[in-house]
Amino acid sequence: MMSFLPDHNRDATGSSTIWMTSLADLLALMLAFFVLLFSMSEIKVDHWQTVTETLGNKISDTSELITKTGAADKNMSMIAEPRAIDLAYLEHILNGKRAQSPLLANVEIFKSGNRLVISLAGSDFFAPGTETEKREMAEVIDLLGSTLRYINNRIEVYGHTDPDPITSPTAKYKNNWLLSMARALSVANELKRSGYIYPIRIYGMADSRFGELAGIMDKDKKYLLARRVDIVVQAAKGRGQ
Repeated sequence: MMSFLPDHNRDATGSSTIWMTSLADLLALMLAFFVLLFSMSEIKVDHWQTVTETLGNKISDTSELITKTGAADKNMSMIAEPRAIDLAYLEHILNGKRAQSPLLANVEIFKSGNRLVISLAGSDFFAPGTETEKREMAEVIDLLGSTLRYINNRIEVYGHTDPDPITSPTAKYKNNWLLSMARALSVANELKRSGYIYPIRIYGMADSRFGELAGIMDKDKKYLLARRVDIVVQAAKGRGQ
């Protein structure tokens, strides 16, 4: 049988190679199809951020990512983030407000690295064993919120407890992890009500930081400081800006 295929579609043995052209076209179409699917897919930002944070911390020996059930303490210094209001200026404003209001007398405000910590410690703020805020707590958060509502820094809230286990069978929260998380959430909600518009990250730390109070010999004072909620203002801007 006579073949009418051009010579350039034949290999050295005389066999036809035109099928390779069709295969190449098919592969090109499949590649275009998968690129189209990828362009239409939704990237889960939270998952991607977790991956990048983890990789950033793994690469550097100076940073450690600590994750524990019910708690997380993430070192964000490895990630380049846009900065917000100067923390030294914010500390000055808040300390001035504390000097003018007796309600803020028991609130500790201090710089810690690249963040400003507003610590609410002791029995004045929560009823024992619950996340129920006392009247003083709501008023304190309202006073703080009247300033924090105007900043665009990222805010995180950390709940802490003393190491004594919850043993009451009627307790609303069965362990300190849940209790510390509930208290952090309560404070975060108060901040939102006071006018802070950006998302707030909350963490339940239970008694995982109790060891940091080892230098305090007075047990009563140590336990009061252990039962606290820390509002942490980061130098970076809040998400979504």
